[in-house]
Amino acid sequence: MRWFWPPVAGLVLLCAGCTTFNTSTDDVVTFVFTQPTTECEVFVGNTSYGNVSISKPAIGIPRGNDPLRISCAAIAYAPISAEVSILRTRDQKLDVLGVGVPTPQALGARVAEPIERVTGPSPIRNPLSNEKTGYPPRITVDIAQRSVIVPSGWQSRM
Repeated sequence: MRWFWPPVAGLVLLCAGCTTFNTSTDDVVTFVFTQPTTECEVFVGNTSYGNVSISKPAIGIPRGNDPLRISCAAIAYAPISAEVSILRTRDQKLDVLGVGVPTPQALGARVAEPIERVTGPSPIRNPLSNEKTGYPPRITVDIAQRSVIVPSGWQSRM
């Protein structure tokens, strides 16, 4: 029995920094840092969801449309702040049978609340009414170059 406790204590210490995510309601955002001393605080609106660093690079954020704000600092560099959001352009197109069809937003139409939200979820996905939501899966922070790099379809503003 005495040999059992050291491995258990080691496992507890190892998993002390582990985080679990609810992927059905949260988006997991992974941060990549070019400077190893970088640490960022992650916000949505005025709510802080915690800090990320090289030792804890991923964070779970409840899905939504509000911009993700990050405030980063690293040893020997000036702090930076950025806002990450979905890239929305007036010329959004949707591929329908291989043909690019402008979305109602691209045509300047005022899009009303989809009926499926009033009557409940529809088993058939309506691609014109469901826009991209949530947060990017990966964000790269280069505090030396004062830049925040996000995947295609997302934008970052300093």
